Amino acid sequence: MKTIELFAFDLDGTLLDTAPDFLYAVNILRERYQIDEADYDQVRSRVSQGAASLASYALDLEGESAQKIESHRQELLDIYEDCCLKHTEIFDGIEEVLAKLNNKKIKWGIVTNKPRRFAEGIVENKLGKFKVPFLVCPDDVGARKPEPEGLIHALEISHSIPKNSIYIGDHKIDITAGERANMLTGAAAYGYIPLNDNVATWDSGYIFKEAREIISLIDDN
Repeated sequence: MKTIELFAFDLDGTLLDTAPDFLYAVNILRERYQIDEADYDQVRSRVSQGAASLASYALDLEGESAQKIESHRQELLDIYEDCCLKHTEIFDGIEEVLAKLNNKKIKWGIVTNKPRRFAEGIVENKLGKFKVPFLVCPDDVGARKPEPEGLIHALEISHSIPKNSIYIGDHKIDITAGERANMLTGAAAYGYIPLNDNVATWDSGYIFKEAREIISLIDDN
């Protein structure tokens, strides 16, 4: 087995369980428009698809104009900014994974579709003790996954070889981005998998049913 020199991670649904705060924000938005509380499973399954998907679900905007959805997406994000550290927690097992990477002096970092406006503070608050080597957001590269620019940037700044690096995420777009960057890929099956989706169909190199399973891959290095 080849040595993996870089472990790059998605953020929401992979390192951090942010769905409870998104549920809180969605319910505030729905309350504004006199809509009953949201279904947690619906919200959880949409987090990795982005705020537009959450806003569309929150206000039943399917079929509405892109402009209308974008307006409510921004409204949701403004709400989320005020509550994004209310209930977010590290996924069970992730602390051990990151501690192991640091102890073995293996390169790692985060590549997310979350805007830096939110990601930076959340990462510092929840993961700061691990001294995250790098955080790459769409703002930094002008593109969102499944485009590979964020991962290519991560490879460049960490001086890593793509074929010896892995990207781990909880959505098919993460696997696609990793493949486009010529990296190994791992599916975080414990994360925010869209309803009616099947991780086994993503053709990722690895599937992790729980975060602690990543440790065995680190130990194989």
